[in-house]
Amino acid sequence: MAAAQQTEFQKNFRVIVEKIFNHWQDLRLAVEHGMGGRNGQQVAIEIMDYTYQYCVSNENITQGELVEVLEELMDQEFNTLCDDDSIPEICRNLLRYKLMAQQNQYPQIEAELSKLPAGKEWLRPDVKITYTPIDGDSSSDEDMDDSDEDDDEMGQGDEETPSGSGRMTRSQARKQQADAFVEPEDGWTTVRRK
Repeated sequence: MAAAQQTEFQKNFRVIVEKIFNHWQDLRLAVEHGMGGRNGQQVAIEIMDYTYQYCVSNENITQGELVEVLEELMDQEFNTLCDDDSIPEICRNLLRYKLMAQQNQYPQIEAELSKLPAGKEWLRPDVKITYTPIDGDSSSDEDMDDSDEDDDEMGQGDEETPSGSGRMTRSQARKQQADAFVEPEDGWTTVRRK
């Protein structure tokens, strides 16, 4: 009987993990923006699978341990730091739902998860996610040598641009400011508020 309960728990907990990960916007954005490369969606599925296995295989996981695991995976696989506290929230919910599932509280879990906004499951191999590769994204170290040449070309292009009449409207100034935006550090992108 205990083996049947364990199998039931694992099956139901898997559904819970999938539901939570399919609603995790940071992960989806990282995939859509090409942070994981061409196989970003597959990497996201593997992170979800790993998290499920980690939770099921370890009896006494703390929220802090699980947070560290997910933060490290997001950093290593997607070069992404989540500053919106989504990882601690996900980990808190995963561990809470794990405990509830072990106690057969599936109706309560179902009621809570049904409050999540409706969304399409995208963490499946049969669902195709289109991603936008990041400019200058390279999949090998030898491409890094080209970055110096790109910088030189950019500098030459700026010198050839005529300055015009010297007067600018506010919208032109804003556009020029936006065009002149420089990435703060190589590999980092700043997301500005409107």
